[in-house]
This record gives sequence, C-alpha cells and structure tokens, in this order.
Amino acid sequence: MIKAIIYQSKTGHTKEYAENLSKELKLPCYSIKDAKQKVNKQEEIIYLSWIRATSLVGYRKINKKYKICCIGAIGAYPKSDEYTKQLKEYNHITQELFYLRGGINYEKLNKLYQKVLKLVGKAITLENPRDKEMSHLFEKGGNFVNSKQLKPMIEYIKE
Repeated sequence: MIKAIIYQSKTGHTKEYAENLSKELKLPCYSIKDAKQKVNKQEEIIYLSWIRATSLVGYRKINKKYKICCIGAIGAYPKSDEYTKQLKEYNHITQELFYLRGGINYEKLNKLYQKVLKLVGKAITLENPRDKEMSHLFEKGGNFVNSKQLKPMIEYIKE
C-alpha cells in the first residue's frame, strides 16, 4: 500500500505536481528532506523529481531507501515516448516512469544554472531554428505544469 508521495523540486514545478497528485490520491506528500522524519524506510511511495540533463535527481539514493511504486520525471522538453525511454535507460529505472512537462523558472535558479540553460537554448536554436517554442522557453523561461498530465499516472496507480 502506497504511504506517501516524495518529491524533490528545484524551481517549484515538481512540487506543484506532487501537491496535485496528493489531492487527487488523498496521500500525503513530502519534500525529500521532510520525508526522512515522516516516512519509514522500505515503505511504498510515489517519487517525483526533476531532470538535470538526462539524470533524474535523487533517484539512486531514494531507490535504495524506499519501495517506489512509480516515478514522475519532470522536465522542460515536450513529452515523447523516445525521451521517456531514454530517461528510463540512462537512469536504470525499473519502475513505471511517467514524464511530466514542467518548465524553466529563471527567478529560482542560481546564475550558473541560468547561464547553462541559456547556452543549451542557443544550441537548440542553432540545431533547429524553427523550434520557436523551445527557443523562447530557454531564453525567457516558462511553465507547462498542467494537472491533466497526471492522468496516466493516476490511472496506473489506481489499477
């Protein structure tokens, strides 16, 4: 039986998804820091975290501590089956993985992250000048959080 939702958020997108999922499933949600005192080791959880490059932040550590029912990976890129598959392979994820589009919030990032993301944005623009949405996202930031994206994950959990 799932005991809680545990999340790790950098700029708030993951936290927003965790809170929406918490309301829908009537489960408590905790930041990874708060979960240490609230959720016992080896209990079953749902894990949500953000993606840094192709790494699901905190996954290896949390996977050793809890039984993960499924994972929500939050990133800036548009959803695609190919990208989800790559994330699963790169991070050696054995659980069900759901990709949820978050965004970029430059106000909550330090200067180093801001510079790195802007360089990534320039590279994307050079590679595909027609991809205006991604160019704009990496230049100005943006938020694509939408609770409707949780629907497949909720259906999976309720099965």
